[in-house]
Amino acid sequence: MSIGPIQMVVLGFPDTGRLEGRIADELALLSDVGVIRIINAVFVEREGDEALMVQVSDLEDEQREMLGAVIGAVIGAIADEDLGAEVGAEVGAEAATGVGMAGAIAEDILEDLPDGSAALVLVVEHRWLIPLRDAIRDAGGIVLARQSIGLEELISLGLVAGAD
Repeated sequence: MSIGPIQMVVLGFPDTGRLEGRIADELALLSDVGVIRIINAVFVEREGDEALMVQVSDLEDEQREMLGAVIGAVIGAIADEDLGAEVGAEVGAEAATGVGMAGAIAEDILEDLPDGSAALVLVVEHRWLIPLRDAIRDAGGIVLARQSIGLEELISLGLVAGAD
């Protein structure tokens, strides 16, 4: 199983009145054309005493278990050279069959979510990056830094530059 770069994003929606389903539509489109693979998307919403949690994934249970085992093995091998990979693979595979990391984060968020608000924990694999990643690896390249830059970061950068 080839695994592309994986990214987790946690999004907040202070007012659920503006949610129209466009986000789900865009995620489905990106997944359908192969740009991303949804590892896990967990949406939580609070309305008064009622709480809603919806979880979707492009992965079948077997794929989710295999991915969890690979990730667990890598983490385990770094933690303990002798038995870490084996133990990590077992723990990762088992954890992946439950709510997973995104589900656990969403459950934590839901506890403190204000009335009338929502959150989305999104874990996606960037499938479009796999050929570029392979070319970089084949050339002996390594990632030296990684940062997502959104509008908020650009505004902050502008404020800092303006103050200087």
